[in-house]
Amino acid sequence: MRRFVLPLLLAVVTLAAVLAIVLQVPAANGPAEWQWPYHPAGLQGLGLLIAALLMVAVTWWTAQDRARDVRWALPLLILLGWVLTLDVARAETGGFRGVMEALASRHIFGFVFDEGLAPSTRDLLADYPKATADLNQHTRTHPPGALLLVRGLDQIGRRLPAPQPGSTGLSALAAECLDHEVQRAAVRHHPVPHPPPAAWTLVLLALLLPGLSALAAWPLHRLALRLGLPPGPALLAAALWILVPARSLFTPSLDQALPFLLLTAAALAAGPGRWRPVAAGAVLSLSLFMTYGYLAPAVLVGLLAIAQPLAESDGTDRRQLWQRAAVRAALLAAGAFLPWLLLAVFTGYNPLAAFKDAMVQHRMIAVESRSYATWLLWNPYDFALLLGPAVAGLAAAALLSRGARTPAFRVLAWGWWALLALLLVSGTVRGEVGRIWLMLMPFACVLAAGATADRSDRSGESDRRSPWIPLVLLLQAALLLALAANMTFMG
Repeated sequence: MRRFVLPLLLAVVTLAAVLAIVLQVPAANGPAEWQWPYHPAGLQGLGLLIAALLMVAVTWWTAQDRARDVRWALPLLILLGWVLTLDVARAETGGFRGVMEALASRHIFGFVFDEGLAPSTRDLLADYPKATADLNQHTRTHPPGALLLVRGLDQIGRRLPAPQPGSTGLSALAAECLDHEVQRAAVRHHPVPHPPPAAWTLVLLALLLPGLSALAAWPLHRLALRLGLPPGPALLAAALWILVPARSLFTPSLDQALPFLLLTAAALAAGPGRWRPVAAGAVLSLSLFMTYGYLAPAVLVGLLAIAQPLAESDGTDRRQLWQRAAVRAALLAAGAFLPWLLLAVFTGYNPLAAFKDAMVQHRMIAVESRSYATWLLWNPYDFALLLGPAVAGLAAAALLSRGARTPAFRVLAWGWWALLALLLVSGTVRGEVGRIWLMLMPFACVLAAGATADRSDRSGESDRRSPWIPLVLLLQAALLLALAANMTFMG
């Protein structure tokens, strides 16, 4: 009877959250200081039906024992995840028009509009704070990587055929949204880019950001295997990530796409050998070139690199194990530091000055105007709501896991919760943590899958018969649909 207590509790909590959202209960969407606004309930068109069917497919698929055919099950799961996010976006109020308007906007996404206003790449890197002083807040509070990525995509977009007057399709819709944003900026006497960004740039971003978000399931699966999860639970970790509400609701955003880089670094750091920590550091450096927010989860990558030798059982004494761990930490640091050194030497870019200016901007925009005490209570709620209470609860259960998990899994479990607690009490982020801390959510999916496997092992159930898998996935699916149908997250 005791084994039913946790699933029943998670189901009650999740369904209570779904009910509060569906009824649009005041404060269920956040405190009065800052909220995700409600909108008239409902999802539109065929997208809702397709999204619901895909959720059922994902749930059924990962409820089976896929240990033998995971090589093609995982790619199919990734494809389902990509289509799922696009269909949820299409079904929401505004549909794809809302996605294109967000990408074109100076204030919501910002990087597309700012790419045309920013100086040449050489001048941009030479003095990044000065070059971005008059640009969007997202550009000012991020390192140059995001802006340069959009600039590269715009070069590709300009080589594609421009939409003709009267044409239809995504490129024509993107051109209309860009033209509207340029005209609005001109009317308000704001600078506008000449020439404006290519319409295909918006289309590429609209497809690439959700695509990378779903593709993050691949390194997540590799990480789960290296942490000792069997193939079935490792695939469950990927499926949980596919159904994390925040992954699809924040379309379009860099936050949904960049976990791919972080998880790639984590999977490399958790692997054996000396070249993997160096490669992990290089990938981590690339992710930090996109956003400063990954400075915190970089700690988890470091813990995984250090913990990997602890899994060895070849009779090596503890002193040698710690020496190997220290070497791996040094190699990780070298891989992460070298790209920044080369960037500074060859372009004149000053990462410390850029970081200091970004933190000043961030504090003025999103910290000083909000109450520390308010968000000390509401940040955990926002994070759990957009991760999913079921996943959060199982990730907490992983702390007490008594199964045959590796030392690295236990290190990740305690390190993840300690990092989350430190971030919560630091007050450096006040509100929007369901988006800003989205990069922590894939690790929670690994921990949740490990806890599920542990409980199945102790109860003598196989993966095929375990009631945990369909229950958790269906709870996640119900929460995602309820949030998408009642709240506005982008716009």
